Amino acid sequence: MPLSDLDSTAAHIRHGIKTGIAALLALVIASLLDPKFGMWAVVSSVIVMQVNVAESIQMCWYRFTGTAVGAVIGILGIVLFPPTFLGTSLALFTTVGFCAYMTRHNPRYRMAAITVAIVLIASLGVENRITFSLMRVVEIAIGVLCSYVVSIWILPARVGEALKARLQNQFSRAADTYGQLVEDFLGDSVSTTEETLAPLLKDIAGNRDLFRKMLRHESPLFDDNASLMDRQIVVLEQCARHLAGMLRTVQDMREGGYNLIMAPEIRAVVTASREAMRAIGEGVAPSVESLRALLDKSDRKLEELRESGATKRFSVRELVQVLAFYHYVQRMGEDLQTAFIRPDGSARV
Repeated sequence: MPLSDLDSTAAHIRHGIKTGIAALLALVIASLLDPKFGMWAVVSSVIVMQVNVAESIQMCWYRFTGTAVGAVIGILGIVLFPPTFLGTSLALFTTVGFCAYMTRHNPRYRMAAITVAIVLIASLGVENRITFSLMRVVEIAIGVLCSYVVSIWILPARVGEALKARLQNQFSRAADTYGQLVEDFLGDSVSTTEETLAPLLKDIAGNRDLFRKMLRHESPLFDDNASLMDRQIVVLEQCARHLAGMLRTVQDMREGGYNLIMAPEIRAVVTASREAMRAIGEGVAPSVESLRALLDKSDRKLEELRESGATKRFSVRELVQVLAFYHYVQRMGEDLQTAFIRPDGSARV
């Protein structure tokens, strides 16, 4: 499921269906306890239901913990202030003001402030205000629980699945961009620009936040092979740095390219590296042996050219640019292979 699918028309249709189911389930369960006040359960179920599982779980926890904190503060207000309109007004001012201040430390106090208002105002004039307030908190918890269950078990749209597809897509795009940058450097025209590379770099930079969201909220319930995703994200971040460096070198190179003698060796390394990128994107360990052999072969070729004096045809500036670009090619290949090698030298996924 690509990440874009979480914001598609189909995703929002699923979200609408799930929200309706959660609201209906909350109403039925809450009505069994107190038919007059099932609205709090329904309202809570609608508030916490989000398009994807991770955000729903995050909102459920935010709503539930905020409600629990607010219930304690609200009951303290009931105990400490007289059950009159003036007393309730003072309690409301004090407790809501305290919760608003505490949002500087934790955003869940916003939800606590809402619960305080419910506890203090809805219970005004009721004989047993504390029991009444606790029942309202129970109804809110019912709504949260209903949305939690529906989000996980009915048509779940998970960030983990979307991130997996997103990473595979990025590896494919990175492989294509890598190949084009190399041809830009070896050829006589440049087609890659900052504008064409920027969207890929931006997408790669956003992976870590999505991974943390998946790890915190979905991983306890679903097996998404988080260790593999972590390595994929690290490799993509390394690729992004190398691609950005290559682009700077390409933009600074002399017009017409360099017509390198060792272009076949470089292209062989790049081809193997691009295959490794796509393999890693699919969650498969790349063929590190063949990539290592090609890297060593290209190093030997460069050494031969240096010893023969072939590199003297370049000016110092041009030689620095050639070596800088070659360095990025080598580092790209090395990073792709080392990310999937265990300490004992065997491949891992």
